[in-house]
Amino acid sequence: MSRAIPVLAAFLAASLAALAVCLFATGPAAAGGDRRDQDEARAAVESGAILPLETILARLKGRLPGEIVNVKLERERGIWLYEFRVVEPQGRVREIAVDAATGAVTEAGED
Repeated sequence: MSRAIPVLAAFLAASLAALAVCLFATGPAAAGGDRRDQDEARAAVESGAILPLETILARLKGRLPGEIVNVKLERERGIWLYEFRVVEPQGRVREIAVDAATGAVTEAGED
């Protein structure tokens, strides 16, 4: 068990870094609607309208049923959601949506 904690911590750190690159990219690849979405997401975090991913991950620690393999921040019907793709120990893939403003799990289903 103690060996799993550093592995999980390293994975979460890598996930945070990857998400930061995706959300806050400023290069030529971030153009048009993608750029606008990134700017809106950054402004929402900076204004406190939504919680940073790091805070969400800390709140979910030990509550997700497996390994996080993907994270997206999307706005659906006016609500910001962090969407986690999780692979359970049995190999089943689940998608778990978390309200980015409150940290509450809003939806959990199979992918």
